[in-house]
Formats: sequence, C-alpha cells, structure tokens
Amino acid sequence: MPVLDTGLLYNREKRRTASLNISILNRGRQRARAVIQLYTIWNGEHGDGAAGLEKGFGSVQTETLGNVVLGPAGRSKCMYSVMREVLLLPVFGIRVTVSGMAAGEISASMAELDESGSVIDQQVLTPQSANTDDLLHAYVANHTHHTLTVIQTDTNARVATVKLPAGSSPRMLDFTPDGREVYVVCQGDKTVKIIDTLTHEASGELSFPQEAVPLALAVSPVGARVYVTTVIQDYVAVYDTDSRSLIKLIPLPRGSDPSALAVSPDGKKVYCCMINRGTIAVIDAETLTVSVTVKLPRGSHPSSVALTPDGAYAYVSDSHHDRAYCLQTATHTVIATVQLDAGSEPQQLLITPDGSLVYLVCRGSDEIVAVNMTRNEILTKIELPKGSNASGIAITADGLKIYVTILTFGYVAVIEVASQLPIAILPTGSFPSGVAITPILLHG
Repeated sequence: MPVLDTGLLYNREKRRTASLNISILNRGRQRARAVIQLYTIWNGEHGDGAAGLEKGFGSVQTETLGNVVLGPAGRSKCMYSVMREVLLLPVFGIRVTVSGMAAGEISASMAELDESGSVIDQQVLTPQSANTDDLLHAYVANHTHHTLTVIQTDTNARVATVKLPAGSSPRMLDFTPDGREVYVVCQGDKTVKIIDTLTHEASGELSFPQEAVPLALAVSPVGARVYVTTVIQDYVAVYDTDSRSLIKLIPLPRGSDPSALAVSPDGKKVYCCMINRGTIAVIDAETLTVSVTVKLPRGSHPSSVALTPDGAYAYVSDSHHDRAYCLQTATHTVIATVQLDAGSEPQQLLITPDGSLVYLVCRGSDEIVAVNMTRNEILTKIELPKGSNASGIAITADGLKIYVTILTFGYVAVIEVASQLPIAILPTGSFPSGVAITPILLHG
C-alpha cells in the first residue's frame, strides 16, 4: 500500500501559498483507489487554530480531500485533481495513500498557488520508505464465540481479538472505503457493531426496528452509506455512516428473505438478492426505491451477488440450481450461465480486483470454484476438507490472496491466486462465518 507524501511544509510570510492543486495519475493498466489527505499541526495550547511555528508539542490533524477509484491509464477517470485553500495555515502537508492492482503505478504532484492563482512552486510527491502493508487486516466474525479475529494479511499473524457482548453472534462484515471502520452484523442482539480498525475496539452500533433482524450488509464505495438487509421484517435499511443515523427503510415483498447485497462501484445502484422470490431487487441510491426487479430462472435461490470493477456486469450465485448467472447491468438481463456440479450449493462469491475471475464458495461440494469471466467457464476447483461448510470469502486489495472461512473446523484457509493453492491455515474462533479485508487504511 504505497504512501506518497510531501512532508510538512511551512507557509511563506511573503507571497503566501493561498491554495494547493493536487493531481494524481494512474499510469498502470489496472484500477487503483487513491485517497488524498491534507494534514497540519494542531497546538491546543495556543487557541483553536492551526499551529506549527511555536516550540513544543502538537498533534496532527487530517482532512480527506478525495477518495477515488482511478481508471486504467489512457481511459476515463485515470486522473483526478482537487484544490484546497491553505492561506491561513502556517504548516501543511499532503499525503496520498494508494491501494489496488495498480497501486505502484500512481504518481502525484502538487502546485502551490498565490492569491492571484499564479504558481509559486511545484513538486512531485515522493513515496515513503515505511512499510504500510502491516496495517492491512482481515477481520473474521466468529459466530458462537462472539468475537472478531484480526489477522495481519502481510504476515498472516493474529494481531488482535475483538470481544463483543455475549449473545452478539456476529455473522457478516464490511469495511468503509477508507478502512477506518468495519461494520459487523450481529444477529444475536439485532444490531450492527462498528469497530475502529486503528484501536480494534467497538466505537458504536446501529439499531433496528422491533422484529427486524439484520442479515447482510454492504458499505457503499462512494459517499457515506451502509445498506443492511433485515429478515422477519423484510427491509433494506439505509444508514449514514458519518452520523450513524437511519436514512430510510426500503420495504421489500413480505417473506422475500433478502440474503445478500452489493453496491455498484459508482455507488448509484444497490443489488439485493431476494432468495425466496428468485429475483434481484435493483435499488436506486438517489431515490432509495426499487427501480427494477430482475427475474431469474424459475426456482432460483440467489444467495450472493458481486459486481465487476467497471460495474458493467453482476454475478449471482444460485444455491438451488447450482449455477452462477452473469447479468448485464445496463439491460438487467442474464447473458450467461455457469453450470456447477449437482449438489455444489454455491453460497458467497467474489470478483478479483482485475475483473478476470469469479470465485464461488460451494458449501455442498466442499470446494472453491474459479470461473474465467472472459469465457464464463470453470477454470479450476480448489478442494477443501470434507464437511468444511465454507462460508465467507474475501480477497486482498492487490488481488494476490483469498481468505475463506471454514465454519466446521474453526479456521481460515488462505489461497494464493497465482497458484490456486492453499498456502496457510489460520485458526480463529468457533464457527467463523464471515470475513472482510481492509481495502485501504488512512492515517490520522
């Protein structure tokens, strides 16, 4: 996870820097996520303003100026620019944190402008020498231990255990785009717990209407929203992740059992599997209403959904017919079907960051099936121990490793994507049911 940084810069007394223009460019062939932050020194002993010139201790304050996904070089959205006024800041710095397949191909520059808009100085941000990969973690929900196991993905070492209240029964989880928080569905006490990933401690929770039991969730990659499905009372509950308040309850057909969610890369659409209806509800994120209902083949039980990095296609697993469907999102039609072995019972699925493979967790056949997305054909099968009851699956931001929760035996299997072979077995707590991996982690 490269970090590009200017270091602390002192503003001039003569011809002061009034504003900054920061530009980032993707020179690689894959996508990458980049977060631009302004930081300054805050000295609480000298009033409420920014300090930095006085002698003594201070603290660093940060402000996120942009959190964007850059397209491949030469394509749409491969470059991003943002401006910020700094006239009143005596000290400032710019940090760009990058993750994803093309993380090593991101360049960043900054221009200092005076009050007339003329350029005073320009510089290219330099990579920090510090290794930040040790900040990237996999969080595993242990359903009957009421804990979360935190694993460092760089070394596969366990770094923390988050204890939740007795009876919480954590099940599924997802990260905010900046990696600072992870949201955990707790079916036992009918809440969603919010975990601070810097301290590995609970920092809040979301509550639900009476009789509504949270089941699945997805955090939007754009903006500040989390979408949570509930059963008994069938809703998609929409919350603001900044204020942690309920925005709206979107009603779904009674008894539809919404089982999984996915948000489009641009944050404009939400895809919800209604397992008992054999349909996918497409929610408009602006109006927060169901805009389209996609009918799958008769008798389908859609158990999971994931979107390609460009948002052009959605893949849906069908646990009843042992299939995976490829939906074209522009037309909401099924354009391809991947038939699995009878009794496979595909549960969760994911798409690799480069958009080349789909991995399906098949609980019935105790295997992980990799599908070539170009041909929509099975590429290989990765065998798991008999009776594994594999449940959750997640992939590192660089697309190199996959983590699969093995419910029966209480561990996570780590699979290397290049070889399609297991490379580690990591013990967790009892009944690990879900896993999520840090997409990026910001400082400050």
